[in-house]
Amino acid sequence: MIKSFDRRIVTAATTVALGLVLTQAPADAARFSMVYTCAVPILGDRSVQFDGTLTATPDRPTVGTFTRVDLHVSRLSLRPPVAVTSWSAVADVDVAGAQTGAFRLSGSGGPVAAYEPVTGDLAGGWVPRAIGVDRLRLARVVLRVSTAPFGDVVVPCSPREPRPVAETLTVFTR
Repeated sequence: MIKSFDRRIVTAATTVALGLVLTQAPADAARFSMVYTCAVPILGDRSVQFDGTLTATPDRPTVGTFTRVDLHVSRLSLRPPVAVTSWSAVADVDVAGAQTGAFRLSGSGGPVAAYEPVTGDLAGGWVPRAIGVDRLRLARVVLRVSTAPFGDVVVPCSPREPRPVAETLTVFTR
């Protein structure tokens, strides 16, 4: 009976270990906070606090394989003075380290009440071409909001330097 029980434990442990090796889990979300200068029509330049998380999937990206990158905006201190009927955004991400480059994230969302924070999710990805460590930093962000009183409004935002590393990835060989 003990030998049978031991075999079951070994079988279960092996199954779990193989499952952990074979599945591609997302990396832990990397939290960051940074300041942008946003050119808001009519109101002028505004300093905007931007807090979020950047998550790459799979957790162990490999050379030549698409790596999905998700940006969750948890706090944007820019609050629209009028109700927003819908919004969209694009964010450029710079890559530095084992390789250099850039890619874009995009996303959209629905209504936001006047003076409420805009939060949301953007997604995109990139294909690493070199083995090693890469640091991802957010760059320019462009918000497009639709409002009843003003129609479509474009708000370009430039990051203040120094920009924090939003995510660090180690790229492996296949």
